[in-house]
Amino acid sequence: MSLMSAVGLAIIALILGFIVGRLSVRSRDAGRLEQDLKKANQELAQYQNQISSHFADSAALMEQMAEQYQELYRHMADQSKFLAKNSELFKSIPQADAPAPVKEPDFPPRDYAGSSGLLKTANQD
Repeated sequence: MSLMSAVGLAIIALILGFIVGRLSVRSRDAGRLEQDLKKANQELAQYQNQISSHFADSAALMEQMAEQYQELYRHMADQSKFLAKNSELFKSIPQADAPAPVKEPDFPPRDYAGSSGLLKTANQD
C-alpha cells in the first residue's frame, strides 16, 4: 500500500467518522428536544386542568352565594311584612323630644386680640 492510498484512506475514515458523529449528536439532540416537548405538553395539560377546576369551583361557589342571597332577601321581605304589621305598637310609645336648635347671635363675634409681633406699631402700646 502506498503512502498516498494510506493518506486517502485516513482522510476518508476521518470524514466518515465526522459524519457519523454529527448524525449521532443530532439524533441525541432530537431525542432530548422530543422529551422536552412531551414534558411541556404535560405541564400545559396539567395547567389547563387546574384552570378548568378553578372555574368549576368558582361557579359552584357563586351559585351557592346567589342562593344564600335569595334566602336572605326572602327573610328580610318576610320580616319587613311582620314588622310593618306590628308598627302600630311603636306608635303608642312616646317619642323623646328633639333638642331645640341653637340660635345664632345677630351680631358678629368680637375680636379681642390686639396687634402683636411684626404688625404692632410703636404708638399702639
